[in-house]
Amino acid sequence: MTDTAPHALLTGRSLRTSAAGAFALAVAAGVAEAVVAVTAIVAQQGADAALLAQVGLRGLIFAAALTCAWYLARGRRWAWWALLLGLGVVGLASMLLPMAAMLADGASWSTAFEGDVSPLFSVIRALHVLFVLAGVTLALHPAVRASLGAGGGKR
Repeated sequence: MTDTAPHALLTGRSLRTSAAGAFALAVAAGVAEAVVAVTAIVAQQGADAALLAQVGLRGLIFAAALTCAWYLARGRRWAWWALLLGLGVVGLASMLLPMAAMLADGASWSTAFEGDVSPLFSVIRALHVLFVLAGVTLALHPAVRASLGAGGGKR
């Protein structure tokens, strides 16, 4: 039996892979949110060109974020920056600021979490936010930053 310190399991590479996984789960939650929201909209109003354009744009964003998560797991510094800025800053702000404004205006938590779309949407949104926060937290670990290559060499 070997004596392995618990922190020896938390290498930059394993934490980096975990961060990429958390970001990928956040994207999956975003896809699930979109499916629930689009299903509700189509059931109420039907589909139009604007809805299809928005779904297409979201699909491109989701694909880009998944691609970045894949490259982050492989140690690409640019993917680290893209995910931190894209999902960690812009993405979180686009989800949390409207919720905060609604709560400040006196809306209920259910309404702020868009529970009027579907109770499932609120749960998925909460998971989405938690996965992004987990990804950001893991990505900011010093061992992860140290494990990143400048242009993408293997580490």
